[in-house]
Amino acid sequence: MIIDTHAHYDDKAFNDDRHKALTSLYEKGVEKVINAAASMRGCKRTLDLCKQYDFVYGMLGVHPDDVGELTEAD
Repeated sequence: MIIDTHAHYDDKAFNDDRHKALTSLYEKGVEKVINAAASMRGCKRTLDLCKQYDFVYGMLGVHPDDVGELTEAD
């Protein structure tokens, strides 16, 4: 089994081809993808990816560079 243990498919760089990138991984034998979120926005996007693709799992967190953007609601 091949597992991508640290990915950032929530990143805006994948906005144009995210679905193609993820489905091609799975088709080529990558059975699991662990998407590592690094901001609150990334956490929300990662959860969406987990709901959309049953082989994507989320690792949620906020990178120290992004903690200044956190609010009490976060």
